Amino acid sequence: MAADSHAHFVLVDFENVSEVDLGLVEDRPVHVTLLIGKNQKKLDLALVRQIHRLAARVELVEVGASGHNALDLTLACYLGQAVQQWPTAQFHIVSKDQDFEPMIGHLVARGVEVARCDAFHLLSFLPRAKATAAAKATPAPKKSGEDRCAKVFARLKNPVTRNRPSTENALVAHIKTALGKESSAAKIDGIVRKLREKDAIAIEAAGKVVWR
Repeated sequence: MAADSHAHFVLVDFENVSEVDLGLVEDRPVHVTLLIGKNQKKLDLALVRQIHRLAARVELVEVGASGHNALDLTLACYLGQAVQQWPTAQFHIVSKDQDFEPMIGHLVARGVEVARCDAFHLLSFLPRAKATAAAKATPAPKKSGEDRCAKVFARLKNPVTRNRPSTENALVAHIKTALGKESSAAKIDGIVRKLREKDAIAIEAAGKVVWR
Protein backbone atom coordinates (compact mmCIF):
# COMPACT_ATOMS: atom_id res chain seq x y z
CA MET A 1 0.00 0.00 0.00
CA ALA A 2 1.36 3.43 0.95
CA ALA A 3 4.70 4.45 2.38
CA ASP A 4 5.21 5.47 6.02
CA SER A 5 5.19 9.14 5.01
CA HIS A 6 1.41 9.15 4.58
CA ALA A 7 -0.33 10.69 7.59
CA HIS A 8 -3.87 10.20 6.31
CA PHE A 9 -5.58 7.18 4.77
CA VAL A 10 -8.83 7.91 2.97
CA LEU A 11 -11.12 5.06 1.96
CA VAL A 12 -13.90 6.10 -0.41
CA ASP A 13 -17.13 4.18 -0.80
CA PHE A 14 -17.29 5.16 -4.47
CA GLU A 15 -20.57 3.32 -4.90
CA ASN A 16 -22.07 5.70 -2.34
CA VAL A 17 -20.06 8.88 -2.98
CA SER A 18 -18.93 9.28 -6.60
CA GLU A 19 -17.85 12.94 -6.52
CA VAL A 20 -14.13 12.81 -5.75
CA ASP A 21 -11.62 15.59 -6.43
CA LEU A 22 -8.14 14.24 -5.76
CA GLY A 23 -6.73 17.69 -6.44
CA LEU A 24 -7.86 18.67 -2.93
CA VAL A 25 -5.31 16.28 -1.37
CA GLU A 26 -2.58 16.45 -4.00
CA ASP A 27 -0.18 18.51 -1.85
CA ARG A 28 -0.77 16.52 1.35
CA PRO A 29 0.59 13.24 2.81
CA VAL A 30 -2.49 11.27 1.87
CA HIS A 31 -3.17 7.80 0.49
CA VAL A 32 -6.58 7.29 -1.12
CA THR A 33 -8.30 3.96 -1.68
CA LEU A 34 -11.24 4.09 -4.09
CA LEU A 35 -13.52 1.09 -3.69
CA ILE A 36 -15.59 0.67 -6.85
CA GLY A 37 -18.76 -1.41 -7.01
CA LYS A 38 -19.17 -4.33 -9.39
CA ASN A 39 -21.76 -2.51 -11.50
CA GLN A 40 -19.78 0.74 -11.82
CA LYS A 41 -18.40 0.60 -15.35
CA LYS A 42 -17.41 4.24 -15.96
CA LEU A 43 -15.17 6.81 -14.30
CA ASP A 44 -15.15 10.55 -14.95
CA LEU A 45 -12.30 11.52 -17.30
CA ALA A 46 -11.05 14.25 -14.95
CA LEU A 47 -10.82 11.73 -12.11
CA VAL A 48 -8.99 9.23 -14.33
CA ARG A 49 -6.38 11.89 -15.14
CA GLN A 50 -5.95 12.63 -11.45
CA ILE A 51 -5.51 8.94 -10.68
CA HIS A 52 -2.77 8.65 -13.32
CA ARG A 53 -1.03 11.74 -12.00
CA LEU A 54 -1.16 10.52 -8.39
CA ALA A 55 -0.73 6.82 -9.16
CA ALA A 56 1.72 6.27 -6.28
CA ARG A 57 -0.84 7.50 -3.74
CA VAL A 58 -4.12 6.21 -5.14
CA GLU A 59 -5.31 2.62 -5.06
CA LEU A 60 -8.28 1.35 -7.07
CA VAL A 61 -10.11 -1.61 -5.61
CA GLU A 62 -12.74 -3.29 -7.76
CA VAL A 63 -15.22 -5.12 -5.55
CA GLY A 64 -16.01 -8.18 -7.62
CA ALA A 65 -18.95 -9.36 -5.54
CA SER A 66 -22.38 -7.79 -5.55
CA GLY A 67 -25.07 -7.85 -2.93
CA HIS A 68 -25.98 -6.19 0.32
CA ASN A 69 -22.96 -4.66 2.14
CA ALA A 70 -20.44 -6.30 -0.22
CA LEU A 71 -18.52 -3.05 -0.70
CA ASP A 72 -18.86 -2.02 2.96
CA LEU A 73 -17.31 -5.26 4.17
CA THR A 74 -14.46 -4.95 1.65
CA LEU A 75 -13.81 -1.39 2.82
CA ALA A 76 -13.72 -2.58 6.43
CA CYS A 77 -11.16 -5.22 5.44
CA TYR A 78 -8.85 -2.69 3.79
CA LEU A 79 -9.26 -0.32 6.73
CA GLY A 80 -8.28 -3.07 9.16
CA GLN A 81 -5.15 -3.88 7.14
CA ALA A 82 -4.13 -0.21 7.05
CA VAL A 83 -4.71 0.24 10.79
CA GLN A 84 -2.55 -2.80 11.53
CA GLN A 85 0.32 -1.54 9.35
CA TRP A 86 0.15 2.16 10.28
CA PRO A 87 -1.54 2.40 13.70
CA THR A 88 -0.48 6.03 14.28
CA ALA A 89 -2.01 7.38 11.05
CA GLN A 90 -5.40 9.06 10.75
CA PHE A 91 -8.10 7.18 8.85
CA HIS A 92 -11.09 8.61 7.03
CA ILE A 93 -14.12 6.86 5.52
CA VAL A 94 -15.96 8.81 2.83
CA SER A 95 -19.50 7.48 2.69
CA LYS A 96 -23.05 8.55 3.50
CA ASP A 97 -23.68 5.08 4.93
CA GLN A 98 -24.07 5.35 8.71
CA ASP A 99 -23.70 1.58 9.11
CA PHE A 100 -19.97 2.27 9.54
CA GLU A 101 -20.55 4.07 12.87
CA PRO A 102 -20.46 0.99 15.18
CA MET A 103 -17.16 -0.10 13.66
CA ILE A 104 -15.77 3.43 13.95
CA GLY A 105 -16.84 3.62 17.59
CA HIS A 106 -15.10 0.31 18.31
CA LEU A 107 -11.84 1.48 16.70
CA VAL A 108 -11.91 4.87 18.40
CA ALA A 109 -12.35 3.14 21.77
CA ARG A 110 -9.16 1.21 20.98
CA GLY A 111 -7.22 4.42 20.29
CA VAL A 112 -7.48 4.50 16.49
CA GLU A 113 -8.08 7.91 14.91
CA VAL A 114 -10.86 7.22 12.41
CA ALA A 115 -13.93 9.18 11.31
CA ARG A 116 -16.56 9.19 8.57
CA CYS A 117 -17.70 12.10 6.41
CA ASP A 118 -20.47 12.38 3.83
CA ALA A 119 -18.39 13.92 1.03
CA PHE A 120 -14.76 14.00 -0.11
CA HIS A 121 -14.46 17.79 0.21
CA LEU A 122 -15.56 17.51 3.88
CA LEU A 123 -12.43 15.62 4.96
CA SER A 124 -11.43 17.05 8.32
CA PHE A 125 -7.78 17.75 7.42
CA LEU A 126 -8.58 19.89 4.38
CA PRO A 127 -8.17 23.66 4.72
CA ARG A 128 -11.51 25.28 5.46
CA ALA A 129 -11.24 27.53 2.40
CA LYS A 130 -10.88 24.55 0.03
CA ALA A 131 -13.70 22.64 1.65
CA THR A 132 -15.98 25.67 1.58
CA ALA A 133 -15.20 26.39 -2.07
CA ALA A 134 -16.01 22.82 -3.05
CA ALA A 135 -19.21 22.88 -1.05
CA LYS A 136 -20.32 26.08 -2.80
CA ALA A 137 -19.82 24.57 -6.24
CA THR A 138 -23.50 23.57 -6.22
CA PRO A 139 -25.43 26.50 -4.70
CA ALA A 140 -28.61 25.83 -2.79
CA PRO A 141 -31.78 26.63 -4.74
CA LYS A 142 -33.47 29.90 -3.85
CA LYS A 143 -36.86 29.75 -2.22
CA SER A 144 -39.68 30.58 -4.60
CA GLY A 145 -42.50 33.02 -3.95
CA GLU A 146 -44.83 30.05 -3.60
CA ASP A 147 -42.70 28.73 -0.71
CA ARG A 148 -42.89 32.08 1.06
CA CYS A 149 -46.66 32.27 0.58
CA ALA A 150 -47.03 28.78 2.00
CA LYS A 151 -44.99 29.72 5.07
CA VAL A 152 -47.00 32.88 5.70
CA PHE A 153 -50.25 30.92 5.34
CA ALA A 154 -49.06 28.16 7.67
CA ARG A 155 -47.96 30.64 10.33
CA LEU A 156 -51.26 32.52 10.26
CA LYS A 157 -53.31 29.33 10.28
CA ASN A 158 -51.44 27.92 13.27
CA PRO A 159 -53.56 28.55 16.40
CA VAL A 160 -50.47 28.99 18.59
CA THR A 161 -49.29 32.00 16.57
CA ARG A 162 -49.53 35.07 18.78
CA ASN A 163 -50.83 38.55 17.89
CA ARG A 164 -52.67 37.57 14.73
CA PRO A 165 -54.34 40.57 13.00
CA SER A 166 -57.84 41.35 14.26
CA THR A 167 -59.10 43.34 11.25
CA GLU A 168 -59.07 42.73 7.51
CA ASN A 169 -56.90 45.81 6.83
CA ALA A 170 -54.40 44.73 9.48
CA LEU A 171 -54.34 41.22 8.01
CA VAL A 172 -53.58 42.53 4.52
CA ALA A 173 -50.81 44.78 5.90
CA HIS A 174 -49.36 41.88 7.90
CA ILE A 175 -49.23 39.59 4.86
CA LYS A 176 -47.67 42.32 2.71
CA THR A 177 -44.91 42.84 5.25
CA ALA A 178 -44.32 39.10 5.64
CA LEU A 179 -43.99 38.56 1.87
CA GLY A 180 -41.57 41.46 1.46
CA LYS A 181 -40.29 41.76 -2.11
CA GLU A 182 -42.51 38.85 -3.14
CA SER A 183 -45.61 40.81 -2.15
CA SER A 184 -48.36 41.45 -4.71
CA ALA A 185 -52.11 42.04 -4.55
CA ALA A 186 -52.74 38.64 -6.14
CA LYS A 187 -50.60 36.79 -3.57
CA ILE A 188 -52.13 38.66 -0.65
CA ASP A 189 -55.65 37.94 -1.91
CA GLY A 190 -54.67 34.31 -2.46
CA ILE A 191 -53.54 33.85 1.14
CA VAL A 192 -56.67 35.55 2.54
CA ARG A 193 -58.90 33.47 0.27
CA LYS A 194 -57.10 30.26 1.29
CA LEU A 195 -57.53 31.13 4.98
CA ARG A 196 -61.25 31.52 4.43
CA GLU A 197 -61.52 28.36 2.34
CA LYS A 198 -59.77 26.35 5.06
CA ASP A 199 -62.20 27.84 7.59
CA ALA A 200 -59.29 29.37 9.50
CA ILE A 201 -60.92 32.81 9.59
CA ALA A 202 -64.23 34.57 9.18
CA ILE A 203 -64.38 38.23 8.15
CA GLU A 204 -67.40 40.03 9.52
CA ALA A 205 -69.25 42.87 7.80
CA ALA A 206 -67.38 45.51 9.81
CA GLY A 207 -64.05 44.07 8.69
CA LYS A 208 -63.34 42.25 11.96
CA VAL A 209 -61.35 39.03 11.60
CA VAL A 210 -62.48 36.10 13.70
CA TRP A 211 -59.85 33.35 14.02
CA ARG A 212 -61.36 29.92 14.41
